[in-house]
Formats: sequence, C-alpha cells, structure tokens
Amino acid sequence: MIRPRGAWRLAATLAVAGCAATTPSLDDDPAAVARLIAARARHVRIVYLGESHDSPYHHINQARVLEAMLAGGARPALAFEMLAQDQQPEVDGAMREEADSAAVGKRLRWVERRWPDFEMYRPLFDLARRYGLPVVAIDLDQPLVRRIAKEGLGALPAGERSGLASRLAPDADREQGIARDIEAAHCGLLPAAAVPGMVDAWHARNVAMARRILQALERAPQVVVIVGRGHQAPGGLADQVEALRPGTSQLAVDFVEVGREEPDQAPPGNHIVWPTPPVERPDPCAPLRNR
Repeated sequence: MIRPRGAWRLAATLAVAGCAATTPSLDDDPAAVARLIAARARHVRIVYLGESHDSPYHHINQARVLEAMLAGGARPALAFEMLAQDQQPEVDGAMREEADSAAVGKRLRWVERRWPDFEMYRPLFDLARRYGLPVVAIDLDQPLVRRIAKEGLGALPAGERSGLASRLAPDADREQGIARDIEAAHCGLLPAAAVPGMVDAWHARNVAMARRILQALERAPQVVVIVGRGHQAPGGLADQVEALRPGTSQLAVDFVEVGREEPDQAPPGNHIVWPTPPVERPDPCAPLRNR
C-alpha cells in the first residue's frame, strides 16, 4: 500500500533535468503534470510510461504525456511491450495501410494475445499515425517466453542463451525480490520449482526489450516505451539498458493506483510517481485458484 504523504503537490523542480524523484498529487491538473513531464523528457533518450495494463487512467495519462512531448517538438519512436518482435512486419503494415486505427488492433490480434481493450491504447496509435512516429514491437516472441519459463534459460542453444542472459552483476537480494514479486503476481500459487524459470523469462524479456529499444535509438532521437510498471522494478528494463549501453539517459514515469500499488523503486533523479485513482476489478487470484 502507498503510505500517506499528506497533501502531495507537484514540485516546480519536476521540469528541471536531474531533479530528485517527484510525486504529483491526485489534485494536480493532469494536463499541467503532462507538460512538466514532457519538459523533463527533453533531456533524456528513453522515457518509460509504466502502466497497470487494465487501468484506463494510466492510458489516458500516457497519451497526455506523449501529446505534450509532441507539442514541444519531440518526435520519438513509440515502443510497445504489448507487441512481440516477430509482429514488426504486421505493425508496419497496419500503421501504413489501415485507415481506421481500430482496425490496427484487429490486425495485430490484440484480443487474441490477451491484452486489455485496444480502445485504451488506441489514442497512442492515433498520435503515432498523426505525427508519423515509428511504432516498434519490442517484446520476446510468446512461444520463446513460454519455453524459457517452463524449461529455464539453460534449455536454449548457447548462442541464443547468451543474447538473452541478464547483463547485471550478481545480486542475491535483487533476485530474491524479483522471485517474490513473481510469486505474488501469481497469488502464491506457483510451485516452487516453477519460479526460477519464470525469473529467467522475466530477465530475458527485459534484455530483449532493452536491445530492441537501443536499436530504435539508432534511427530515432528518442524512444517512448509503453510497458507494464513491473518492468521498471530494480533489475528490470532500465537496468538492462544501462548495462548494455552505460550512460544512456532514461526517465521512468510510474503510474500508481492510490491505495493499491507501491511505487517501483528507482534511483533518484530519473523517476516520477504519478498517483491515479484505483480501478475496481474482480479478484485476480480467482482464476488461478480454480485451475
């Protein structure tokens, strides 16, 4: 749970590059917060907009931030965790050929791939189309993720394994924290033997996404990443980017449901926590208990 901090107000220093982590308030004007984040984003190469996938508030604010960045002259590539790398030809074709943005979701098999309602993401694709932004599919292909989760990274051929192995220095506490988060996300119902493979898969996805983002930076001045907020946790996407290309400037915006979620930890100076109203949802553990 998020601990009360009194009447949170947006600090004026949010717009200053290199300032400490900052938390706006639920009472702050969202458009003003988005503009200030956009001003801060001018100074970095990668901007993460970390969401809870099913929160409409998070998607609305993501679009606000991206639109504010575009109004300020930014022309980033737009990268999606929700799109697997093997879908890139489909993504390119959909953005080039589909007259209706709603048709993009159908062409990308959004529902089949079990992501929440495409309508929540549609404004981001609309902005990409309007401004001619490259849309980049960054996640690992799903069959490969499932194989790693089931068999572990060691089951892959050596060449493939080396390209997906974590680039981070060993840290037992960090790895235990990742394992605990995965267990919690599965309601404590995972067999203990399944956890190491799922940790391997989590790292492999972050490494693959980090590589893809860095490739996009070779063709675009900046990348805005639409990603689940769990990938912003210690050991996640930003850490893998830093390990692969040290010194790459990054900014993480962590959309957090007040009273339901903890802000992900990140080094001071590159982290903004944006509180949002909570979303009412059914018990996420019920389907797992019924299996």
